[in-house]
Amino acid sequence: MREKLIEEKRKRIKRWLSGFIILLVICIIICLRCFLPLWFKQLSIFKVKNIIVEPQIHSSFIRTYISIPESTCILYLDLEDIYKKIKQIYFIEDCSIEKHLPDTIFIKLKTRTPWVVVSDAKRAVIMDRQGFFLPLQENFRAWNIVGMDPGEIGKQTTEIEKLNILKEIEQWYNYYGIGNIFPVNTILIEDIDRIILTNSEGCVYIRGDGIQSQIETLKKVLVNCKKNNFQFEYIDMRFDQPYVKNKDVNTQPDVSAKGKIEKN
Repeated sequence: MREKLIEEKRKRIKRWLSGFIILLVICIIICLRCFLPLWFKQLSIFKVKNIIVEPQIHSSFIRTYISIPESTCILYLDLEDIYKKIKQIYFIEDCSIEKHLPDTIFIKLKTRTPWVVVSDAKRAVIMDRQGFFLPLQENFRAWNIVGMDPGEIGKQTTEIEKLNILKEIEQWYNYYGIGNIFPVNTILIEDIDRIILTNSEGCVYIRGDGIQSQIETLKKVLVNCKKNNFQFEYIDMRFDQPYVKNKDVNTQPDVSAKGKIEKN
């Protein structure tokens, strides 16, 4: 009987100790959650001291723009908030932000790449391949696009169909090396069924669908024109057979890649 009482007493003590330990652990966890962050925030070792920006040319602007106070603890810095803020800058396409403990923020920027100039009678802007508008830069040389609305700086064009057509034209223009034979200066894309590629020598008409086959055939026509020293007013690639308008009445060789040549 006595042994039984002693065993029960031990069990009660064991349960009491277990409950006490559990309660103590809970109290410690609560204290840590409440006071540990405050303690870390007070440690100078974790306060932001360095902000590294790549490319470095934008470092001063970005540091000023995001404006992180010197007393900020890096452990509790909201990178998502900084990311959203940087993405609002018109020339930033994307960025990555990392914490390098104990005190450094590393920001890598992906800036928008100027692509073409979009202009009308009143103004001109630069557009990147995603259709975002940038300020015109001095000495920037690229295709001049006429027939699209030069929108507000930092905004994206609403004319997505024309944007995609321009990217496809560029793809096959480069693939077939058209720039070596007929370097384009201006593209008029007001009507996607009558897109005009022009330079000082003449112009080429294409439509907004079947661009690859049109440009592939255009190369053959241009090669024949160059080979025969044939000057054309325009080449129309919108139909089954190319249509070549002669500029020189004294020169009429067959350069049309089985297409039709109009005589003046």
